[in-house]
Amino acid sequence: MLTNICRLVRQRSGQSAVEFALLAPVFFLLLVGTMDFGRAGFYYVVTSDLARTAARVGAAYDTGTGPLDATITSVLQQQAKAMTFSSLTQPAACGASTPPNPLTSCYQPTTGNGFIFVDRSGFASFPKYIKVSIVYHFEATTPMVRALMSTNYFVATATMVTEY
Repeated sequence: MLTNICRLVRQRSGQSAVEFALLAPVFFLLLVGTMDFGRAGFYYVVTSDLARTAARVGAAYDTGTGPLDATITSVLQQQAKAMTFSSLTQPAACGASTPPNPLTSCYQPTTGNGFIFVDRSGFASFPKYIKVSIVYHFEATTPMVRALMSTNYFVATATMVTEY
């Protein structure tokens, strides 16, 4: 009786290793894919938060004509570094207008980087307002998720009425 049990255990000992070898890649792909979707959500929220912060800085923290675009960009660059953006710049070639939909090549930053656009065209109307847009280029690290999402540009725009 004991020999039959030992033989049965020995025959099944390889079964669990084979099952693990078959299911482990699928499990780890799902795990890393879930983390990639989480990263995408994080960068989407950070992009909208940065746009809101820039509009708030441009609308409230000065008297007269408001802070310069370079001042707004500098404040945002410090905050973007704290939130793991590689770089956040203001492209000279595109101008300051709100990014079009779909994005043209001028408005497309490289992977992991972002562009900031400070639009002051609302200063001619009443009430005066400032519009800030941020474009961030996100690319997933997992090949499976990259095939599903392809290239993503997160675009966030915030508009605030000036207080000066």
